[in-house]
Amino acid sequence: MGISNSDGYWGPPTSSIDWCEENYVVSYYIAEFFNSFSSFAMILLGEAACYSIGRLQSSMASSGTTSSSGGSSSHTTPGVAAPSLFRFKLAFRTITVVGIGSFLFHATLLHHMQMLDELPMLYSVLALFFCLIESRFGPQPAWFPILLTVHGMLVTFLVAFTEGNTQFYSFHVTFGSLEFVTLYLVYRVYRARKAEYPDVKQAFEVGIGLYALAIAVWMIDLNFCEAPLLAWLPQGLQMQIRDATSGRWIVMDLYLHAWWHTFVSMGLYLLSTVIMLDGLIVQGWKPKIEMKAGGWLPMVTVVGAIDKTASKKNE
Repeated sequence: MGISNSDGYWGPPTSSIDWCEENYVVSYYIAEFFNSFSSFAMILLGEAACYSIGRLQSSMASSGTTSSSGGSSSHTTPGVAAPSLFRFKLAFRTITVVGIGSFLFHATLLHHMQMLDELPMLYSVLALFFCLIESRFGPQPAWFPILLTVHGMLVTFLVAFTEGNTQFYSFHVTFGSLEFVTLYLVYRVYRARKAEYPDVKQAFEVGIGLYALAIAVWMIDLNFCEAPLLAWLPQGLQMQIRDATSGRWIVMDLYLHAWWHTFVSMGLYLLSTVIMLDGLIVQGWKPKIEMKAGGWLPMVTVVGAIDKTASKKNE
């Protein structure tokens, strides 16, 4: 767990967990500096996706014509209705909200700010789960989103009104179980689409790899905060490295929770992109990924309509 050198501007932590970063070292006003600002990875990726989806929706809605996001070509697709992209935009926007809440939580380590971090994570996975169910199993009856909303409200109550380990494990068990089911459904999309759609294959494989890496560094940071990094070296070499670097060389020095934010943001972005690709295919469109922002940011566009028989789901 983290170490409090001083209370700082926000006072003693009231959250159920104090992460593995020394508090108020860089700034009197920011409890966990690196954990706070690494949260901007979620905000930037979430908003980039929302901007891209907004442009794509406008393009597809204009006279039944779709354009590549670079504007270099257009494809007329008469007879195919422009799809609704609202649920995908909502799913990516929840990633933005998670990033904002994460910044506020790590900057303050206050209980109510912790709720702004953890509960949006639950709402994000609920939104992605709904997108998957709609694509994989067809439009759902009106009671289904109501059921998901009630589930979110019950977990919100459970998490918001408990403390300590009870609060920590209550959230992670309820969130983790839904996260596992959602990842399994994304895997089913990958299995069904990878042969015909290389973009789905690549986005899933890179995304799940980054997601797994993120979970690994999260677990190490949580459980081995003060474990020595040089213990496997001969004692004499350990002393030489410590003398040369004037450092303790423990897990805390790696700022792994900040790396968790970075890796999980990229992994979640790519897996959410897989969900959007599948949703567009089901609605009768042929999507593709174009690399933007200097070739490092994948964004979804469409190249035209596909045969309706090709858009049927493969279970």
